[in-house]
Amino acid sequence: MTAFGSRELDALQELATIGCGQAITALGKLTGRRIEMDVPEAWVGAEAGAIAAFLGGLGQDLVAVGVRLEGALTGDLLLALLERDAEGLAALLGFPPATSAEVEEVQWGGMAESALMESGNIVGSAFVSAVGTLVGEKLLLSVPTFARGSGRACVERLVAHEGSVAIATRFTLAAESDRAALEGLILVMPEPDRIARLLSHLDLR
Repeated sequence: MTAFGSRELDALQELATIGCGQAITALGKLTGRRIEMDVPEAWVGAEAGAIAAFLGGLGQDLVAVGVRLEGALTGDLLLALLERDAEGLAALLGFPPATSAEVEEVQWGGMAESALMESGNIVGSAFVSAVGTLVGEKLLLSVPTFARGSGRACVERLVAHEGSVAIATRFTLAAESDRAALEGLILVMPEPDRIARLLSHLDLR
């Protein structure tokens, strides 16, 4: 795995700032809402299960959409929200999930699930477009995959590798008179063994 110093870590954070900034802008256009983005947080050398534990810290019931990244940046990107915020996002897009009266449980599927997957696809597409422009190489992404459950369940469902590098960017859709604020997370997990190729495209002087 690439040896990381402050320059390499700064480069990953800058890359995430640019890529996630474009992704958040695209999500804002989709929803018609103003979205605020936190400064991306990057960490290296996370133990196995640390990323799942981080997602689990958001809450027990999560909804996540994942896309696989290929090219100069190989890895995975997740759009993750607490289930109540995912419900709010789907409703904002015009497709609220159904609720089972018998068990008072949200029933994902159909157009509500498709709306969340399209959101993940738009976020991923904007991210790879921005990063591809930055590194001067085309990046590709897979079709989105939907997951629901604990942080560990979502990671096991959506992430194909045991990542020890991750960049997390929190975002908030501002509250409006008739709608509550919504919060979510964009999590980018490059494959550790492929990061050297990514960083080779950047000027780290």
